[in-house]
Amino acid sequence: MNFLKTLMIAGAISLFSTVTFAQEIPAPVHGVTFDEWASAAARLSNKTSEDEVLKTLSIDKQQFEEVNESFSKALKDDKDFKLITYYGQAFSNLNAGRFAANSQETERKLKTFEDYARLSGHMQAATEAGVDPQKVLEEHHLTTFEFSQDGTYWIGKLREQGMAGDSAAILKWNETIAAYKAEYAARYAKK
Repeated sequence: MNFLKTLMIAGAISLFSTVTFAQEIPAPVHGVTFDEWASAAARLSNKTSEDEVLKTLSIDKQQFEEVNESFSKALKDDKDFKLITYYGQAFSNLNAGRFAANSQETERKLKTFEDYARLSGHMQAATEAGVDPQKVLEEHHLTTFEFSQDGTYWIGKLREQGMAGDSAAILKWNETIAAYKAEYAARYAKK
């Protein structure tokens, strides 16, 4: 009976914290919800045209700038990072709110760990060499959104192996990324 009581209390606390956080999500601006705004940002980073985004949200460019300004300020004022964390989750959904009517699916481009390791090593070397990460994504034919999605997938796989105690696999992952980092660092050193 104690376990059931504890479970019910934990559930109530979880529900309360969800409701409490929901109250912290900024109110819609020009009818655009915070989730739709994050989805719009994801679509724009995935090369959806601004006109298409504005049409879906039924707003004009000036209104969209006001939406951006309002929600960006809310993120800036987020001292405990709850809203920023929520934004990260919302950004991963291309199909929030009104965007669900025009659903988009993305195909994973970093299909193998080798693909992910190459890009990760390249990004690390580029960052240390002062190269804009966006240039690296362009070289690998990826949008910011695709990188976000694929990176989340591969980090999840790494986490699974870590939770399973597979230290040999994790060591192999790190060595592979380090090898690609060295390869790209040598390339940047020649420039």
